[in-house]
Amino acid sequence: MMRKKNEAGIFSKYLSNFLYEYAPNMLTNSECTLKSYKDALTLYILFLESEGITPSCFTKECFERLNIEKWICWLKESRNCCPDTCNVRLASIRVFLEYMGSRDIGLLYLYQDAQSIKRQKCVRKKVSGLTRDAVTSMLAAPDPTTDIGKRDLVFMILLYATAARLGEILSVKVGQIHLEDKKPYITIIGKGQKTRTLYLLPRAVSHIKKYLQEVYGNSPDPGAYLFYSRVGGKYAKLTEPALDKRLKK
Repeated sequence: MMRKKNEAGIFSKYLSNFLYEYAPNMLTNSECTLKSYKDALTLYILFLESEGITPSCFTKECFERLNIEKWICWLKESRNCCPDTCNVRLASIRVFLEYMGSRDIGLLYLYQDAQSIKRQKCVRKKVSGLTRDAVTSMLAAPDPTTDIGKRDLVFMILLYATAARLGEILSVKVGQIHLEDKKPYITIIGKGQKTRTLYLLPRAVSHIKKYLQEVYGNSPDPGAYLFYSRVGGKYAKLTEPALDKRLKK
């Protein structure tokens, strides 16, 4: 059983080890997911501090179900978080508590109790797709006479043709594109390093072939990114913020 004077230091160490060692090495290499874990734990500490509990006073009681439920209410009322966001934060806390329970069986009850906390009810959002005219207008926006315009056009065509996530498309390397097969396809690596095959229509194949020829020549390196950073070169992928600016433009 932990002595009270040692508990704060032990929990602080758990937090650090989880964020900087366990999560990136054992759970995921997704920067977005890692950031979500860090944001949730940061907000939880802010909540505890608002309750007068500083990190130097951490005990296992700080992570019990009652406090987590109060934290969710705090997220909604003080941070104006929507139900979806609250559920994401709760999921992150559960992952952390599961990690602590795996390291100290005496803390396993914290994870088990957190598992019984009900998720917030979310209203299903109706997704409205772009009209055919809107898609045509977007694809007509890039200037195909410039390198950036060619890249933007191929990116949007690939995004539209595959319905993959932005991050998945940005992570595509030349070696994942198979255009000479009977049924051309692209291999996408998604969350959890899961791969899936997405077949391409002739128009998309034509644009990608032309783009590869103009950018990489006759012998493209399979390890180079399809959409690379102008600053970092062909082995540094284009970032989502940079692409977001282009899409908004």
